[in-house]
Amino acid sequence: MESLLQKIQKNWETYQLAVPENKQKNRNSQKGPLEVIVCVSGGSDSVALFNLLQRLSTLLRLKLHVLHFNHQLRPEAQQEQDFVESLAKLHKIPFHYKTAKHLKHGQPGLQESARNWRIEESCLLLESLGGGCIATGHHADDQTETFLLKWLRGSHISNLQGMRWKNTPFIRPLLNCSKLELQVFLKNNNLTWMEDSSNQSNAYLRNRVRLELVPLLEELSRQGLQSRISDMSGQSQLLREWLDSQYEKWRLHCQNNKSESPEVLSLTDLEKANDLLQQEIMHNFINSQTELKLSYAKLQNIFELIHTDNNNWQFSLSKKWSIFRSLNNLELHLNSES
Repeated sequence: MESLLQKIQKNWETYQLAVPENKQKNRNSQKGPLEVIVCVSGGSDSVALFNLLQRLSTLLRLKLHVLHFNHQLRPEAQQEQDFVESLAKLHKIPFHYKTAKHLKHGQPGLQESARNWRIEESCLLLESLGGGCIATGHHADDQTETFLLKWLRGSHISNLQGMRWKNTPFIRPLLNCSKLELQVFLKNNNLTWMEDSSNQSNAYLRNRVRLELVPLLEELSRQGLQSRISDMSGQSQLLREWLDSQYEKWRLHCQNNKSESPEVLSLTDLEKANDLLQQEIMHNFINSQTELKLSYAKLQNIFELIHTDNNNWQFSLSKKWSIFRSLNNLELHLNSES
């Protein structure tokens, strides 16, 4: 049976995790050891990731750094930081930590703010080290939760996928490893970790999906949930690739025929595409200028207006933005009160 170490080594090579996505063709150009920041919270997932990469560091030519985030939101936060620091010192690995001073219990969008902060700080540290990659401990159970959360939030079918193996500079070497598999590895090697008490709180939707929805779906699917989700994710990825390809062909065709302002969408050009591609074109037209993530229902409302006989209308997208039709063109405008 393949060991967990062999599995991670295979993942590293199969998904070219050491190679930035924009340098796939030059994957043999690495000269010295690769600087890898390992994000370690102290939980079983990240502790397993650190130990696995530490054992593979010579073989894979890695120079590891441990990065810990102290959110200062729980009483045990300092204890977790001390634990991770001792882990790094034990293996003589450089230890870095970042302390949040802007996060408060009950603030709107707390999890999103914390996530953005971690991403920003990780990238700043990587830049100071001269580049490399940032490894996180996301695993197969996280993939299941991510898929279900996207479904619950009404994600488009072409985006019903989990996390990618790499999203430069971030890499996720454990995506095909279950949490149980990681904890068995730790126990078999007499390695300890710390449990995050907030993972058991029903205050967060992701926790409810993990603690309530996933066990029910596992039971109803006869333990086939991950397989079903993997199949659907694969189909969704194929659709996403097709849409991206068709959209690019449509964009280049319009660009070659006339120089059109990106702030204006011609309905004549739009109608050259089929219904599915029209939705992608409309989404990209709106999102590129407003960064809004429109619901499918709102997208349908826009197309219903397009198909009426009215050549002049306005539709509110948000408090800040509206879309206008003037004869055969669509334009986006900031609302006056903005």
